[in-house]
Amino acid sequence: MSQPKSWQDARSARRVPVQFRAKICPADFGPTQYGECTDLSVKGMTLRTSYVPQPQEEFEVHLVPPRIAMEPVKPFSARVRVVRCHEIEQGQLYELGLLILEVLR
Repeated sequence: MSQPKSWQDARSARRVPVQFRAKICPADFGPTQYGECTDLSVKGMTLRTSYVPQPQEEFEVHLVPPRIAMEPVKPFSARVRVVRCHEIEQGQLYELGLLILEVLR
């Protein structure tokens, strides 16, 4: 089974390993969830979290990079769509593949 073209395009983009705290804001105004962004590309990102989304769910993600310089780095925010969800630790930790739909800041 082939993946949608947009997913194939997203996977061709270079992925950069990162360790950013992630804040997940569900579109249905449910409780805010948290996790960690483990890689980032121009078109997508991977998050590890205890949050289990619906297939194709869309929500906002806010990434907060660590403070490693004298000047603070601005957070990155985007509206994303879930393209995959894999269980990493049974009932505890999930890895989400997210397609970036819109960069908010």
